[in-house]
Amino acid sequence: MQHELINTILNSMSAHLSDEQLRELKSVLYMSLSKYEISDKGTELIVYDDSNMRFWDRYELDRRLSGMSEETLKNYKLTVTMFLSTVNKPIKEYKADDIFNYLELYKKIRNVKLSRLKNMQSALSSFFSWLHKKNYIEGNPVAQLDSIKLPKKIKVGFSDEERELLKLACNNTRDTALIEFLYSTGVRVSEAVRLNREDVNFTNRDLIVFGKGSKERITYINPAAAFWLQKYLNERDDDNPALFVSLYSPHERLTKKGVEDLLHRIGKRAGVSNVHPHRFRRTCATNALNRGMPLEQVAQLLGHEKLDTTKIYCSINQENVKASHAKYLCA
Repeated sequence: MQHELINTILNSMSAHLSDEQLRELKSVLYMSLSKYEISDKGTELIVYDDSNMRFWDRYELDRRLSGMSEETLKNYKLTVTMFLSTVNKPIKEYKADDIFNYLELYKKIRNVKLSRLKNMQSALSSFFSWLHKKNYIEGNPVAQLDSIKLPKKIKVGFSDEERELLKLACNNTRDTALIEFLYSTGVRVSEAVRLNREDVNFTNRDLIVFGKGSKERITYINPAAAFWLQKYLNERDDDNPALFVSLYSPHERLTKKGVEDLLHRIGKRAGVSNVHPHRFRRTCATNALNRGMPLEQVAQLLGHEKLDTTKIYCSINQENVKASHAKYLCA
């Protein structure tokens, strides 16, 4: 029966997959189905039990009320609902093996990066941890799995020269203001596009940002950012309250995707690779730390609750390490 089922699946997919992909699918199916007894259910009606999705609905409502961002909820929902509908067991019967096998097969079939699998594991862990906390299940099965380790890559910010090249490649005041603003404030792009003109206090050169979990924090604009931002706002003739808008009528609020696209175009003109909003945030943190700002204050500026998160953002200047070594250990 198993052989017949696999052949049926392969025949159905033959028009959509290459020979190599079909061979891969065949091996995955044999590996996955080897531990199951398969029998023909004939014409019996199979009823899908959607009770698990009701648990998701409760989780989603609770997390939203707790301040989890809509973007995070959207990503978690994609992972969790796909897992629940694929494995399809009563919520109390899920084991660590179910999650491990699902992630293993997902990686094998989709050929995704480890970072994607780690995000999926985090989503599932959050969901099952909540179920355990609310006493719907006896324990979190994801907690029994080893955390997926990612290779550590040194991610660097922009050099001073690269930032100058980017500013020179801007062909309007808005783009220059945006670049200076992102660098000075260190805000996330999702935070930047939600800001309004009235949020910026040019007298004190500060502004209130609503970050992850709807938490407020104060950040600041340096003289260059204040100059270009004020120049940009004075040039505008629209009545949109948004801080950054499109150049042409009807001058709509810039979106996250819009900012990412325009920065990519600026980078291409400037000859600077890997230009994206988050790299300005990383540059802000790295420069602040290397120029003497205490780590705790950098974390507060970025809206990080944990210092370890801030450390990931920052590339420590080796010359500073050498100078500190000479100062503290060579006396």
